[in-house]
Amino acid sequence: MAAQEIASALGAVDLFSGLSHRVLKQVAESGHVAKYWAGAAVVSEGDSVTGFKAFSPEGVEMHVVLEGTVVVRVHGAAVATLGAGEYFGELSLIDGGPRTADVVAGPDSVTTFALPKWTFDALLAKHPEVAVPMLRVLCDRLRRAEAEER
Repeated sequence: MAAQEIASALGAVDLFSGLSHRVLKQVAESGHVAKYWAGAAVVSEGDSVTGFKAFSPEGVEMHVVLEGTVVVRVHGAAVATLGAGEYFGELSLIDGGPRTADVVAGPDSVTTFALPKWTFDALLAKHPEVAVPMLRVLCDRLRRAEAEER
């Protein structure tokens, strides 16, 4: 998948909406496309995101689903299925805390755009407007979680 195609796909993701095409292309060139076969772990609950792993080639990354699906599991229970245009892994990039869920490739495999932590941090520093849609998404998740507890 070419950087141009990835940039177009990223432009449709709420996290990156409103960024110029030039910036989207820079983001696309800063990450990489990753393919995971059916049932393969993409991230694992409890994994640390600090130390040398944060700087390894496939260390701490957030992922945007380009094709296929992933299943999100918390303590072994499936809590969500994510498809094209949805993303995961951003929480650990933000706060450096351990992964909060297992994310595994769906039954037909998954292709993601993986964005490393250092690129994500630079993107937020250079384009703080990216944080606004992210905050909205995180607030929505928090409100839903609180509603479920009631």
